[in-house]
Amino acid sequence: MADGPTSNLDQISSAQSQKEVTANAGTDGESPASFGARRASATSGLTWGYYGGKYMAGGASPAITMLANGTIALSASLTNYVEFDPVAGTVSSNVTAFTAGRVPLYTCVTGASTITSYTDQRCWGAPQNPRVTVNVAGNANVTLTRAQANGQILEFTGALTGNIQVIVPLNPDQWTVFNNTSGAFSLTVIGASGTGIVVATGKRAILYSDGTNVVRVTADT
Repeated sequence: MADGPTSNLDQISSAQSQKEVTANAGTDGESPASFGARRASATSGLTWGYYGGKYMAGGASPAITMLANGTIALSASLTNYVEFDPVAGTVSSNVTAFTAGRVPLYTCVTGASTITSYTDQRCWGAPQNPRVTVNVAGNANVTLTRAQANGQILEFTGALTGNIQVIVPLNPDQWTVFNNTSGAFSLTVIGASGTGIVVATGKRAILYSDGTNVVRVTADT
């Protein structure tokens, strides 16, 4: 796209009239990439404005769905985590951390009445490593972070000294799980509620969350 001296995108020449027409048309064509982006004209004080756009809604009837432009209120004098919930189709924020299973948009640092800084956390289109390795040694349950749960292949390592649960988000998602731990103890992949699946030591299985439980797609191999 950006190879010179030519481009697939319409360019603005220094001599042309109505440059804004070409610029606006180009922005309109690239608008899917602005999903969840900061909307400056709607951002003021502790109000955060964002651009909407189209996304694929899941559930019983998957469909391309439009999220309208909108605003949310941020909390004062804190770090706010702005995120998109692909299940509910909403943008929200909290002051704890990004929620596993949701799409990170921005972190916003606020003062008493204004947004003092913000960091863009959107990464779609960027190369991602689909394989995540997590050391779960010991006998304590492990809750995956948002970044860990985003991996498509989850490999668990370490010497177990007791039965453990690996807690994943219950938002609909699918993983290939490799229980690469040692020790004569069980590893159960489960959500914060509902039922889970035991993957045997040294075995791999495809599992997914159906929104209520973690269920098995394949037998251990």
